[in-house]
Amino acid sequence: MSKALSPIEENRRTLAAQVAERIRQAILTRDLAPGSRVNQYQLAEDLNVSLVPVREALKTLEAEGLVTITPRRGAFVTEISLDDLDELYFARKLVEGEAIALACQALSDHDFVILRGIIDEMRAATANDDIHAFMQYNRDFHMHIYSATKNRHLFQMIETLWDRSELYRYRYMFVLRNADVIHQEHEDIFTACQTRNVNRARQLAQDHIWHTRNGIYQQLASEFATETSED
Repeated sequence: MSKALSPIEENRRTLAAQVAERIRQAILTRDLAPGSRVNQYQLAEDLNVSLVPVREALKTLEAEGLVTITPRRGAFVTEISLDDLDELYFARKLVEGEAIALACQALSDHDFVILRGIIDEMRAATANDDIHAFMQYNRDFHMHIYSATKNRHLFQMIETLWDRSELYRYRYMFVLRNADVIHQEHEDIFTACQTRNVNRARQLAQDHIWHTRNGIYQQLASEFATETSED
């Protein structure tokens, strides 16, 4: 494995959290490819840390679904597949549909001020072609809505599904979908929540998730077909 990661500098964050973030980004940008074995010794050397924070970081990433740790074999970057994509987005569609139905009735006027600000930030990010900022604001938008449920178990479940989804969404967000369409979907979700239209909010959220799934599915199927023909 080539040296793709720069050494870590000390700050107030825990070392294991810093290591996890560096490895997470390497996975999402495919510097560490799906299915590849994670060389823990090389990572420790590249990041200028001991093996302990690397192993702790890999356990965190395993919980997020980005890494698979197999006894006596080591850690591997999680493979991506069409079946996994379907199962993941089906779960998200069910869970997030019900979550937004609950949240829609609990959001306050102050929440809508915050959500309007996040929508504006998302538009600015796409205008600047800043995918990293857009994806963070996109997550902030949805998570702020779901947090209104005040159900920590439900919220943690959604966060786990989102963490796992990053493996797919990171690569395809701007390739697959028109930014104006995504912004309009967010506007429609915002309006449905603001007017307390529970059924419409649920349907819009589920459609939003499934539109993303459809785009990713088409792109992945095309890539897999190309790889097979090249073999």
